[in-house]
Amino acid sequence: MEEKEMVVVIDKDGKEREAEVLVTFKINKFNKEYILYTFDETDENEMVKIYASTLVEKGDMFSFEAIETPEEWATIKDVMRDMARSEESNA
Repeated sequence: MEEKEMVVVIDKDGKEREAEVLVTFKINKFNKEYILYTFDETDENEMVKIYASTLVEKGDMFSFEAIETPEEWATIKDVMRDMARSEESNA
C-alpha cells in the first residue's frame, strides 16, 4: 500500500491542520504549480472534499494561495476529472 504524503496547513485563523496531498502539478500556460489536497472530510453527499490551491515556494516553505481566474479553475477541474477516470480504470 502506498504511503500517504501529508502536509501541515495553517488556516486563516492560525490553526494547524494535517492534510493529505493528492497530487501536485504544473499548468504551463499559467506558469504555476498547483496542489490538490484533502482533510478527509465528506460533504452532505458523502463525497470526500478536495481542495485546490496555487502552490508558491517561499524560501524553505510553501504557501497555498487562492486560484485567481475561472480559466484556471476550469483547467484544474479537467485535471481532477482525468484523475478520477484514471482511478476508475485502475480499479
